[in-house]
Amino acid sequence: MENRVNEYALQIREFLINQLDFLDGEVQQFVPASNKEDTGVVAMDVKWKSGVHFIFYQPLWRGYYYAMRNNEQISHTFHVGKYNNDLTIYIQRLINDINNGRYDNKFTPRELHLKYVQEKGLTGYMNNTKWDKTFDIIRTMEEETGKEISIMYKYISDMEDPVYYWSIRGDEYLHKSMYKYIKWLKIKPIVCDYEYQGRLIEPKYTYYDYTSLLLEKMNAANLHYEYLQYEEAYIVYGYR
Repeated sequence: MENRVNEYALQIREFLINQLDFLDGEVQQFVPASNKEDTGVVAMDVKWKSGVHFIFYQPLWRGYYYAMRNNEQISHTFHVGKYNNDLTIYIQRLINDINNGRYDNKFTPRELHLKYVQEKGLTGYMNNTKWDKTFDIIRTMEEETGKEISIMYKYISDMEDPVYYWSIRGDEYLHKSMYKYIKWLKIKPIVCDYEYQGRLIEPKYTYYDYTSLLLEKMNAANLHYEYLQYEEAYIVYGYR
């Protein structure tokens, strides 16, 4: 798989080098994919003295390109249609913009985040290590009990609080790169099983209380939390 990815990327790289003028940008060395699971690779990386990069990423299907600084994307993602003269015209426009300094002072997502925290006067209480421990505790509880533990979290930029609880398993957006944006996390250790009894009979509800298990693991990991009596849940603050 990695040979096909690299061969395809090198073909696109040669096409771009022959068609584009990178002006003051310096073309970086090609770094091939070395993992069989890789389905794409950076075909072109051009760097300017300002620290801004032009990146063209090529999967086995159609590629895309963008501007990057400090390993974070600072422009829109531009998807490729056909590899023709029209494509090179559009790419050259982005390269010209980078060369002219349009992206030199563009905030990265991390910089925007820090700016927001400072403006709001928020104090951070968590880091990736602590969040990893917290979510590992929840996953371990689910493995030990065979039940899904309900969670709810809010990002610092969210205008409104979420209304309903959900589970880690059903959350496709929960990954380490998003930890720094979590304002708070709520954990509900009481699980309710619902059993349908028929149209004329009341459903059967069975409750399982895993509070002791949660607190035992949280305390062992030296993680700070507070109890929300009105929700029968525990809250971990990322910012306050």
